[in-house]
Amino acid sequence: MKNEAKDNGRLIIEEDLIERNIDADDFAEAITVLSRNFLRKNYVKRTFPDALIEREKTFPTGLETNRLGIAIPHTDPKHVIKGSLGIGILKNPVTFQAMDTKKDVPVSIIFMLAITHPASQLKTLQKIMELIRDEQALLDIKNAKNKSGVMMVIDSFFGDLLEK
Repeated sequence: MKNEAKDNGRLIIEEDLIERNIDADDFAEAITVLSRNFLRKNYVKRTFPDALIEREKTFPTGLETNRLGIAIPHTDPKHVIKGSLGIGILKNPVTFQAMDTKKDVPVSIIFMLAITHPASQLKTLQKIMELIRDEQALLDIKNAKNKSGVMMVIDSFFGDLLEK
């Protein structure tokens, strides 16, 4: 109930939650690097990175598109303080497992969710699915020269869900 009261259905996304050129050897390292941004902002609890990694092992979130692999790591709301969305663009793809087949997926973009309430998660996942279906938008995120370039793409898909 506590999480429900503070959740207004909106997510915080800001340039501080975007990480470009993540240099990671595996999915756990990529998740850890991107999680640091959430920790610095006090949007998540210290348990968040490990909870994400453990959940990813059991319930993988990799998705293959025609051109890029995507992952959508998220975990239980008890590890989250403020609903937020982070984006990680990997310098080189790292292997995640596909959510449906558990096949290896070389992931280039991570959409990390810190959700305080399940209703927010559903809305956010719907928006992410819209974005994933737009290959040009994904390429624009991957090839953005800076964080504001990434934000421009995100705003066009998530504008009504974002708290700025």
